[in-house]
Amino acid sequence: MAHSTNGGKPIDLFYWFEDGELRTTFEGASSRDGSTPEELIPLLREVGFPLTLEGEHDEGAPDVDRKAAVLALAERLTGIRVTESLLQNATYELGVVPEQPADEWTSVVIDITDAHGERFYRIWTCEAISTASDRRRAEANAPVVITYNEPPAMDRPEREAGE
Repeated sequence: MAHSTNGGKPIDLFYWFEDGELRTTFEGASSRDGSTPEELIPLLREVGFPLTLEGEHDEGAPDVDRKAAVLALAERLTGIRVTESLLQNATYELGVVPEQPADEWTSVVIDITDAHGERFYRIWTCEAISTASDRRRAEANAPVVITYNEPPAMDRPEREAGE
Protein backbone atom coordinates (compact mmCIF):
# COMPACT_ATOMS: atom_id res chain seq x y z
CA MET A 1 0.00 0.00 0.00
CA ALA A 2 1.34 3.44 -0.81
CA HIS A 3 0.06 6.95 -0.43
CA SER A 4 1.84 10.09 -1.50
CA THR A 5 1.09 13.76 -1.66
CA ASN A 6 2.96 16.63 -3.24
CA GLY A 7 3.29 19.15 -0.41
CA GLY A 8 -0.16 20.67 -0.79
CA LYS A 9 -0.08 20.78 -4.58
CA PRO A 10 -2.98 19.04 -6.30
CA ILE A 11 -1.44 15.55 -6.43
CA ASP A 12 -2.65 13.04 -3.84
CA LEU A 13 -2.18 9.42 -4.93
CA PHE A 14 -3.21 6.09 -3.40
CA TYR A 15 -2.09 2.59 -4.49
CA TRP A 16 -3.32 -0.75 -3.12
CA PHE A 17 -1.25 -3.74 -4.15
CA GLU A 18 -1.96 -7.32 -3.11
CA ASP A 19 0.40 -10.17 -4.03
CA GLY A 20 2.14 -7.90 -6.55
CA GLU A 21 -1.12 -6.95 -8.28
CA LEU A 22 -2.32 -3.34 -8.41
CA ARG A 23 -5.86 -3.77 -7.08
CA THR A 24 -6.91 -0.12 -6.85
CA THR A 25 -5.28 3.24 -7.44
CA PHE A 26 -6.71 6.73 -7.44
CA GLU A 27 -5.96 10.39 -7.11
CA GLY A 28 -9.59 11.26 -6.52
CA ALA A 29 -11.65 8.41 -5.06
CA SER A 30 -14.29 8.74 -7.80
CA SER A 31 -11.68 8.05 -10.54
CA ARG A 32 -10.30 4.64 -9.60
CA ASP A 33 -8.22 2.26 -11.67
CA GLY A 34 -6.56 -1.14 -11.22
CA SER A 35 -7.73 -4.74 -11.43
CA THR A 36 -10.56 -4.30 -8.85
CA PRO A 37 -11.38 -0.57 -8.69
CA GLU A 38 -15.03 -1.10 -7.72
CA GLU A 39 -14.30 -3.43 -4.79
CA LEU A 40 -13.34 -0.60 -2.43
CA ILE A 41 -16.43 1.57 -3.01
CA PRO A 42 -18.23 0.49 0.22
CA LEU A 43 -15.05 0.94 2.27
CA LEU A 44 -14.23 4.29 0.63
CA ARG A 45 -17.69 5.53 1.57
CA GLU A 46 -17.35 4.13 5.11
CA VAL A 47 -14.10 6.04 5.79
CA GLY A 48 -15.63 9.30 4.55
CA PHE A 49 -14.95 9.72 0.85
CA PRO A 50 -17.93 11.54 -0.73
CA LEU A 51 -19.11 8.80 -3.11
CA THR A 52 -22.49 7.57 -4.26
CA LEU A 53 -23.40 3.88 -4.00
CA GLU A 54 -22.15 3.52 -7.60
CA GLY A 55 -18.79 5.11 -6.73
CA GLU A 56 -19.34 8.48 -8.39
CA HIS A 57 -18.55 11.79 -6.66
CA ASP A 58 -21.44 12.76 -4.39
CA GLU A 59 -21.92 16.53 -4.75
CA GLY A 60 -24.20 16.65 -1.68
CA ALA A 61 -21.74 14.97 0.70
CA PRO A 62 -19.57 17.08 3.02
CA ASP A 63 -15.90 17.59 2.22
CA VAL A 64 -13.47 15.16 3.79
CA ASP A 65 -9.87 15.43 4.99
CA ARG A 66 -8.36 13.22 2.28
CA LYS A 67 -5.21 12.44 4.28
CA ALA A 68 -7.26 11.23 7.23
CA ALA A 69 -9.58 9.24 4.95
CA VAL A 70 -6.65 7.58 3.16
CA LEU A 71 -5.04 6.66 6.49
CA ALA A 72 -8.35 5.23 7.70
CA LEU A 73 -8.58 3.26 4.44
CA ALA A 74 -5.03 1.92 4.93
CA GLU A 75 -5.89 0.92 8.51
CA ARG A 76 -8.97 -0.98 7.33
CA LEU A 77 -7.14 -2.75 4.51
CA THR A 78 -4.11 -3.76 6.57
CA GLY A 79 -5.53 -4.08 10.08
CA ILE A 80 -2.64 -1.90 11.33
CA ARG A 81 -3.54 1.22 13.32
CA VAL A 82 -1.49 4.20 12.16
CA THR A 83 -0.34 6.01 15.28
CA GLU A 84 2.24 8.70 15.94
CA SER A 85 4.37 6.11 17.74
CA LEU A 86 4.20 3.75 14.76
CA LEU A 87 5.28 6.52 12.40
CA GLN A 88 8.07 7.76 14.68
CA ASN A 89 9.49 4.30 15.33
CA ALA A 90 9.06 2.89 11.83
CA THR A 91 11.98 2.03 9.58
CA TYR A 92 11.58 3.91 6.33
CA GLU A 93 13.04 2.36 3.20
CA LEU A 94 14.00 5.17 0.85
CA GLY A 95 15.70 5.21 -2.49
CA VAL A 96 16.52 7.37 -5.46
CA VAL A 97 14.66 6.81 -8.73
CA PRO A 98 17.14 7.87 -11.43
CA GLU A 99 14.56 7.63 -14.24
CA GLN A 100 12.75 10.63 -12.77
CA PRO A 101 15.41 13.20 -11.83
CA ALA A 102 14.33 16.24 -9.88
CA ASP A 103 17.07 18.85 -9.78
CA GLU A 104 15.12 21.34 -7.66
CA TRP A 105 14.02 19.27 -4.67
CA THR A 106 15.86 19.61 -1.37
CA SER A 107 13.78 17.57 1.08
CA VAL A 108 10.80 15.28 1.64
CA VAL A 109 8.15 16.22 4.19
CA ILE A 110 5.80 13.82 5.96
CA ASP A 111 2.97 15.79 7.53
CA ILE A 112 0.08 13.66 8.73
CA THR A 113 -2.82 14.50 11.01
CA ASP A 114 -4.73 11.38 11.98
CA ALA A 115 -8.47 11.05 12.45
CA HIS A 116 -8.03 11.96 16.14
CA GLY A 117 -6.31 15.28 15.34
CA GLU A 118 -2.81 14.09 16.34
CA ARG A 119 -0.08 15.38 14.05
CA PHE A 120 3.16 13.75 12.91
CA TYR A 121 5.65 15.94 11.06
CA ARG A 122 9.14 15.04 9.85
CA ILE A 123 11.51 16.39 7.19
CA TRP A 124 14.24 14.38 5.44
CA THR A 125 16.81 16.29 3.40
CA CYS A 126 18.03 15.16 0.00
CA GLU A 127 21.46 14.58 1.56
CA ALA A 128 20.06 12.38 4.36
CA ILE A 129 18.09 10.30 1.86
CA SER A 130 21.14 9.94 -0.40
CA THR A 131 23.32 8.90 2.55
CA ALA A 132 20.74 6.34 3.72
CA SER A 133 20.38 4.99 0.16
CA ASP A 134 24.17 4.66 -0.20
CA ARG A 135 24.39 2.87 3.17
CA ARG A 136 21.60 0.41 2.27
CA ARG A 137 23.13 -0.18 -1.17
CA ALA A 138 26.51 -0.95 0.45
CA GLU A 139 24.86 -3.30 2.95
CA ALA A 140 23.02 -5.09 0.15
CA ASN A 141 26.24 -5.54 -1.82
CA ALA A 142 28.33 -6.65 1.18
CA PRO A 143 29.50 -10.28 1.13
CA VAL A 144 27.56 -12.74 3.24
CA VAL A 145 29.78 -14.57 5.73
CA ILE A 146 28.51 -17.82 7.18
CA THR A 147 30.44 -19.33 10.06
CA TYR A 148 29.95 -22.61 11.81
CA ASN A 149 31.05 -23.12 15.36
CA GLU A 150 31.15 -26.71 16.51
CA PRO A 151 29.29 -27.28 19.75
CA PRO A 152 31.48 -27.84 22.80
CA ALA A 153 32.75 -31.40 23.30
CA MET A 154 30.59 -31.82 26.41
CA ASP A 155 27.48 -31.58 24.21
CA ARG A 156 28.59 -34.61 22.15
CA PRO A 157 28.56 -38.17 23.39
CA GLU A 158 31.99 -39.57 24.21
CA ARG A 159 33.34 -42.05 21.71
CA GLU A 160 34.43 -45.44 22.85
CA ALA A 161 38.08 -46.35 22.37
CA GLY A 162 38.61 -48.03 19.06
CA GLU A 163 35.80 -46.23 17.23
